[in-house]
Amino acid sequence: MYEIKERKAWINRIPVKTFERETADANTSVRIEVGTTGYRGGNARQHGGRTYLGLECLTGDFCFLPITNEQKRVVGIEIAACGDAGLKAISKALDFARATISDQCRNVNN
Repeated sequence: MYEIKERKAWINRIPVKTFERETADANTSVRIEVGTTGYRGGNARQHGGRTYLGLECLTGDFCFLPITNEQKRVVGIEIAACGDAGLKAISKALDFARATISDQCRNVNN
């Protein structure tokens, strides 16, 4: 089992409690950091909740690229991983992200 570290990210001057861990398979590993404030009763920057997700390639063959619109504004990201180990590492990271966000939403809203 990998160590889970507690951290903090700031989104629009709002602190977000995050959790970080490494996931690995064979010669491939990624660092994932994820957290949320949970639902806050709004759908805009001024009122809604905040959610953070960071993904970093530590070893292996990954590609992270911005997706841009016609005005060259970044509107998303592409993540590509090669090999079965890359697939497993990304899958583990996204499972951790989903579980963490779900847990934080339950804890905030119960």
